[in-house]
Amino acid sequence: MNALAHPFTRRAASTLDFPGLLAIWNEAYRGYFIPFQFDAAMLQRHMALGSIDLDRSCVWFDGDTPMAVALSGVRGTRAWLGGWGIAPDWRGKRHSLPLVRDFMQVQVDAGAREIDLEALEQNWALRTYAQAGFVDTRRLLVLEGTLTCAPLAGHTPSFDAALQALVTLPRAPACWQRDIPALRAQPDLIPVSVGPGTAPTGVALTRIDGDWLRIVDIACAPDATGDLLAALAATADGRRLRVVNEPEGPLADALYAAGLAVANAQREMRWRLP
Repeated sequence: MNALAHPFTRRAASTLDFPGLLAIWNEAYRGYFIPFQFDAAMLQRHMALGSIDLDRSCVWFDGDTPMAVALSGVRGTRAWLGGWGIAPDWRGKRHSLPLVRDFMQVQVDAGAREIDLEALEQNWALRTYAQAGFVDTRRLLVLEGTLTCAPLAGHTPSFDAALQALVTLPRAPACWQRDIPALRAQPDLIPVSVGPGTAPTGVALTRIDGDWLRIVDIACAPDATGDLLAALAATADGRRLRVVNEPEGPLADALYAAGLAVANAQREMRWRLP
């Protein structure tokens, strides 16, 4: 990899105390396209779900002042850019590509053979990622709305049974935040299933959040889609649904047809070691 020179000092994020890491995270995301300011609990949750390794995460300093951050998720030889940004005073000065390349080199030196990321389609950094060698793999949708189908109660399997069903039912390859380690880090999720109890034909992992029913992951056999959506309508009990990181495909099409609409979209991108 061809590293590019930059005038900043890189330190592992593990060398900062937690308030310092939270401060540079929020400064780096100030003025972002959508609200992305975290409190301490939100950052801790993000780190747990993303398998963040602070020894491989980077904070760059201009003198004594932190000016950029990149968090690294690690699962075996795979890495994930789990949040990256430059503080406003240093934006627009062509620092992004050298710092992204610097982050990538840290991951490769630590044994990574591929790096994944997701970025909103309106994110200016997409161009930087492409210049750094990342390629588009697919489009991931954020879907929101109220299901129009008639509700019909489903089942509530155990968390472990729901995870097993997710990996056996037809399902697009999981993005980083829907991978099994991320799901296992959320044992408070409410499973919803349809079909025989010992062999579900559809399953979703959900969370009730005020007026929303959040769908964290979902999978089903093609002929069980209607039943699963009806079970989700029953679980929602009048709440709106929000589905994050749903790949384009038949299941997304069924969610459109049932009343949800695209609220946002991300590009999943990947870099592989040649």
